[in-house]
Amino acid sequence: MSSLDDILSSGKGAIPEEKLLAYLEGKLPAEEQRQIEMWLAEEGMESDALEGLQALPPEQARQSVNKLNLHLRKQLTEKKRKHKKLFSDGNMNIVAVVVILLLCLIAYIVVRFAIQK
Repeated sequence: MSSLDDILSSGKGAIPEEKLLAYLEGKLPAEEQRQIEMWLAEEGMESDALEGLQALPPEQARQSVNKLNLHLRKQLTEKKRKHKKLFSDGNMNIVAVVVILLLCLIAYIVVRFAIQK
């Protein structure tokens, strides 16, 4: 899986998602199970998430993880697009110039009316 799809791959010493799912299903050798248990003992949020997934049947846990990955990927790409649209092509520079010109025009009109009275 790519790093964008794998919500469990952040941080140092992270364990791949497939290995964690195999751990949930009880398909890992004893040495790898101990390695994951040691890693979970050091981590807070990851161990809580894994405990929640252990309460589900293996297939439902896999579906939940896939849903979370899909939702996370969707949120990340939407935020990326919004950020690009807002600051691309110098939009902020154009807005700033227009605001300054409008302020100058308003100041000119106010001064002109003040002189005429």
